[in-house]
Amino acid sequence: MVAAELRRHIVTGRLKPGDKLHPESVLQNEFAISRPTMREALRLLEAESLITIKRGKHGGARVTAIDLGAVANQVGVFLQLAGTTLEDVWLARTVIEPPAVGLLAASGDPRALAALEANIAQARDAAREDLIRYADLSAEFSMLITRHCGNKTIHLLAALIYDIIRRQHENVTERTMANASVDKLREQSLRDREQAVALIRAGTPAAAEAFWRGHLEHMRDLVLKAYKSPVTIDVLSEPVGRPRPMRRVMRPAQPQV
Repeated sequence: MVAAELRRHIVTGRLKPGDKLHPESVLQNEFAISRPTMREALRLLEAESLITIKRGKHGGARVTAIDLGAVANQVGVFLQLAGTTLEDVWLARTVIEPPAVGLLAASGDPRALAALEANIAQARDAAREDLIRYADLSAEFSMLITRHCGNKTIHLLAALIYDIIRRQHENVTERTMANASVDKLREQSLRDREQAVALIRAGTPAAAEAFWRGHLEHMRDLVLKAYKSPVTIDVLSEPVGRPRPMRRVMRPAQPQV
């Protein structure tokens, strides 16, 4: 009950990121509870990344901004434990992203157009110099769409699976680096992104939404063909050349991406 009351203060804005909670003794008196109960309430909020607790003379509990990355990590682990397949994630993308493109075309936000065009330019350079960077920029293009579409719920849903999408782009890139024919596919993907931006700039929501849905469905088919069998997502691995955790992690025997 104490954690719920403090959580309500944080969510409603009565307590903002950076605000320091009253000392434990004051909170104990306010809620008429024991010290162990007060500390357990604070630990619950700390586990939810709503506060940080600093020990020592000048320590205490302080409100923090919610870490969406931490929430997304939990979602990714949950999906992997549930045996979620790559095809399943791609279906979610085709549900979430195309309407966001339509919304963006309706608004014509010039900042969004500039960000999307800059992303394409960076991705084109990376395609010649750093393919893993190209993969990350490809995933980021989708995030820029949802970030600027004007619907916070759509962007939140997209953000929760962004890391899965990023890892998938990197994994497929790793698997096909030595295949020269994939260069043409990358160039086609870049042209598709340019066409999507052109439709957004033209202010044609229905056409922009339909085009991006077709692009995602086409890319989904190409990606799934890169694997010999259905694969379960893997939120633990990183591509070659990226630092990995020092601990050993047990993984399922089935193919992962």
